[in-house]
Amino acid sequence: MSKAKRDGEKMRNAPSLRGHITYANVMATIAVFVALGGASYASLKLPKNSVGPKQLRKNAVTKLKVRKNSITRGKIARAAITAVKVKRGSLTGREIKESTLGTVPRAEVATAASVAGSLSATEGWHLVGTQGEPGFQNLWHNFGGFETTAFYKDHEGIVHLRGALIDGNGTAFQLPPGYRPGAGEVLRLPMACSGVKCSTGAGKVEILGPGAATGGEGAVILPAETQPSLDGIYFRAES
Repeated sequence: MSKAKRDGEKMRNAPSLRGHITYANVMATIAVFVALGGASYASLKLPKNSVGPKQLRKNAVTKLKVRKNSITRGKIARAAITAVKVKRGSLTGREIKESTLGTVPRAEVATAASVAGSLSATEGWHLVGTQGEPGFQNLWHNFGGFETTAFYKDHEGIVHLRGALIDGNGTAFQLPPGYRPGAGEVLRLPMACSGVKCSTGAGKVEILGPGAATGGEGAVILPAETQPSLDGIYFRAES
């Protein structure tokens, strides 16, 4: 008998499946497919906002699972990212907005230096006894071999004096308006000196503001029989 005939004979003799398929078999099979399909649908179609931090396992979300550029500034809580949470060297100038940075200490120094450099030069010394400047009074004059008597005012409104004088008594010269103490003020400032009435090497100079004495506005008054030095004397001009 040929092979084809033998195969046909086997098929005829095989038990029929049709007689064994029942309604219950069909419904059970359909139920299995529905159940499996429903679970798949549920896993893919979760309600909106139904999964939050409480439903996520710790460390379940890694950087590989986050879509690039999906986390924007609006989604990050204020102060949530601190220096401890930023990887060293991960931020460059491109990632940092310059306007959000405060002034660093060195920059403040640089700014102060820039402002100082933009100021006009301090005025020169006004030499007492020269043309256009206050003259010496009461026989006072420069002590030869020492700094000449002079004054100037800096950018902060501070008047500085210098110079050594000799042979006078009382008012040595008068400071012009703008270089004087406040109205009615009498400044008594320590100074170095030598001479009969300055045996200790120290004395006082008086500088008068307007109204402190009749005709004495801006007067620089020195003790008699001394050789006073005005070097290092300064005060704030108020009139």
